[in-house]
Amino acid sequence: MYCDDSRGTDIDHFEPLERAPLRAFVWVNHLLACSFCNSNQKNRKYPVDAEGACLLVDPTAEDPADHLTLRLSVGTYDPLSPKGEETIQVFGLNRSELVKGRVDAFVRACSILRDWHGLHLNAAPEADRVAQALLDSPFIDVVHAMTRLKPGVAVIVVGEATVPALDAWRTVHSLSLRVGQQRIRGGAADANCIEGVVDNTLVGDGRSGQGRAGGRNNDAPVITMRNYGLTWTDPTGTPRASAVAYDEPSAQYRKAALEREGCTSVEIVAVRPGELPEPRG
Repeated sequence: MYCDDSRGTDIDHFEPLERAPLRAFVWVNHLLACSFCNSNQKNRKYPVDAEGACLLVDPTAEDPADHLTLRLSVGTYDPLSPKGEETIQVFGLNRSELVKGRVDAFVRACSILRDWHGLHLNAAPEADRVAQALLDSPFIDVVHAMTRLKPGVAVIVVGEATVPALDAWRTVHSLSLRVGQQRIRGGAADANCIEGVVDNTLVGDGRSGQGRAGGRNNDAPVITMRNYGLTWTDPTGTPRASAVAYDEPSAQYRKAALEREGCTSVEIVAVRPGELPEPRG
């Protein structure tokens, strides 16, 4: 959930239990992390501001792109907010092995995207396998950052040869914030990436390709459970919505936390698997 370097080996209590013992029973407080991030980097760190609000990006409830931006050419994260700055420091997101891993991943991603695009245009069955291999690879945050590039910037960053492939990838594998099948099955501890609000295997809704990785999993099992999202207005007056779905107790806990942080108009909204609420302005 933090560095995106591996699948993770440890369970981190995002808010340490010595600070909030009852969160031992809150599922979204259990995040899968690699042992280095868990033991060497974050450990028991949980910085808060003067009002007690957490200064770390919570990957179960926030879009990291609101606070962090990845410089693809050099593999480093830059902060977009004080919360982003604290997150980079606490998790060591710019440590040398991660920076090199992202730079290498960027080169590979450009090549794989071009390969995938040719297969996709020819409706080759291998296209889905290539796409899934990319989605399952470490440092998938690099690909997510590529999809956020504006057209005029993309041609400079990824090059003219890769732009058509990137445009097609955006269409087939949209980075909309949706709930993945793995997250519904396993909860928050199913990924090891600060970008983990997006899962690799998406749940089909039976009506269209929306919610599927390339329309690949038409036979995805039907999941019958009730999920909840939240909408609110943050202290700056900006409408927000949750980037993940919760069970009801977790949604109630998140609502109380938002209200403590000074958010207003906090509402819990029932959602179907694969859907999330829209911010209400």
